[in-house]
Amino acid sequence: MIDLGLILPRLLLNLVAIGILLIGLYFRNYRRPDLVAVYLACNVGLFTVLTSLSFSPVSSAVGFALFGVLSIIRLRSFEFLPTQIAYFFVSLSIALICATDLAGLVLPSVLVAVLLLAMAIVDSARFRSVTVNSVIVLDTAIPDSTALKAHLTDMLGGDIISMNITGVNMLQETTTVEVTYRRPRA
Repeated sequence: MIDLGLILPRLLLNLVAIGILLIGLYFRNYRRPDLVAVYLACNVGLFTVLTSLSFSPVSSAVGFALFGVLSIIRLRSFEFLPTQIAYFFVSLSIALICATDLAGLVLPSVLVAVLLLAMAIVDSARFRSVTVNSVIVLDTAIPDSTALKAHLTDMLGGDIISMNITGVNMLQETTTVEVTYRRPRA
């Protein structure tokens, strides 16, 4: 017999936590409903799989393996930014913590609060405003990294922290570069 008194409080904790993570933090900062849907689907999917496996004779290792394979297939289709990967990991962690029986709700609530607080701090505007990551396509071919760095410094008005030339097209006279720079002080 399945005891809903054990499942429903954990489900509520999971839904409140993922709501805070996705609406309160992620969507407010990035306005990406497509990724909110991905994070939510993976969170709820993992929660339901783990909950159903806890009442099944099938090993939870089998469930983790199946979920991992399905996640990897989809994640390999796109390039994710480090922040997006962090949100994905936290959404899965919340589901895992909430679906696992940790002898009550106090420990899962504390662990989930720690995750949410950590994300709120590291993804706050104060941290995000320090540097900017951009992919820039220039209308000139600049294969020399020193000349490119000088050009980007002049163009962006900030200190270049790192840059990665991803393409130089001499025929079309374009340069594509991934650049991380510090915004100029106001």
